Amino acid sequence: MTEDQVRLLAMYFPQFHAIPENDAWWGKGFTDWVNVKRARPQFRGHYQPRVPLDNNYYDQSRLDTLAWQIDIARKHGVHGFCHYHYWFDGKQLLDTPTNLVLENKSLDFPFCLAWANETWSRRWDGQDHLILQEQTHRPDKAIWQRHFDYLFRCWSDERAIKIDGKPVFLVYRAHRIVQIDAMFDFWREEARRRGLPGLYLISMKQYEFPNPEVLKHFDATMQFQPFEAIYSPDYEATPIKASRLLAPFRHLPEKVQDVLRAVRYHLLSGLTFYDYDRVWKHILKVEREGGIPAFPGAFVDWDNTARYRKRARIFRGASPERFGHWFRQLVQVTAQRPAPERMIFLNAWNEWSEGTYLEPDERHGYKYLEAVRDALQEAAEEPRKARVA
Repeated sequence: MTEDQVRLLAMYFPQFHAIPENDAWWGKGFTDWVNVKRARPQFRGHYQPRVPLDNNYYDQSRLDTLAWQIDIARKHGVHGFCHYHYWFDGKQLLDTPTNLVLENKSLDFPFCLAWANETWSRRWDGQDHLILQEQTHRPDKAIWQRHFDYLFRCWSDERAIKIDGKPVFLVYRAHRIVQIDAMFDFWREEARRRGLPGLYLISMKQYEFPNPEVLKHFDATMQFQPFEAIYSPDYEATPIKASRLLAPFRHLPEKVQDVLRAVRYHLLSGLTFYDYDRVWKHILKVEREGGIPAFPGAFVDWDNTARYRKRARIFRGASPERFGHWFRQLVQVTAQRPAPERMIFLNAWNEWSEGTYLEPDERHGYKYLEAVRDALQEAAEEPRKARVA
């Protein structure tokens, strides 16, 4: 693949293998498939539960699972996976798939990491105030060093996704990191000391807490869709739902917000609907943020009934055909951007309980993947056709 071509990176969710912590919190053998299987339709024609093609409820602790995922991703034009990375001041969770990649060079597929740096609580059952694993972001150089040592294994890997030779690393909620400037300076210095030309740091979820002072520490932002679109100031929103009543309280401590979420769940629960086409129209309006590149984002579908049941968000009108229609336009727009900004982050490869996944299912088969393949192939052929003409 050349720099002229658009690269698609799919967000990769690693909670389809059992870990001791989830066994203790949710029951023996828990994986996200438990949520997926127990989903039920909430209205006539509601596509729930989502069922993987051939009942392939896979296990990500198996090498053959990762090999299969990489094989079908590559065959349909996906450039690489962006693994969610869970690090809690030295403790890691759900790291088995990433470690399998690091330990097995046969899994020859580009990858990067996105640090999902938030506290885990029992939000799936509405008990937001019950903390499972706390994220403190303690400003401690010893912790920063341990984190860097693990990340360096990924960043120095020949399969690591890079921009200008610098390994890419995403941060989910940058505004929550204490002394983010000092931590990034420390990491950048360590990276150069160990032979890397630097780091390419990308901020996610800027819609949640836009802060120019935080953005200045990053090289770029990523449009985390569909939420970057629906929370943008110029999006024509539907009537306010209960889920948006917490917006004025986002400056409060996280524990206070957790209590407010619990109150909302018990008193103001309900489904929230969005129009798929209208959201996609807004996605095509990609702009820079804070004077730095803003990598475009895409999403397949969204219906998190499996995780949140009666307080879910549902994007109505999603289909492989509509996705293909809009994704093709996004690829064409991205192809006009300067290199190396021709990169799209897709939400997601396998977020089954959120209803956003490229992997084949019983209803659509491989149609979403085929839409990706066709759009990327079409864009790749355009320069060649122009040269011939």
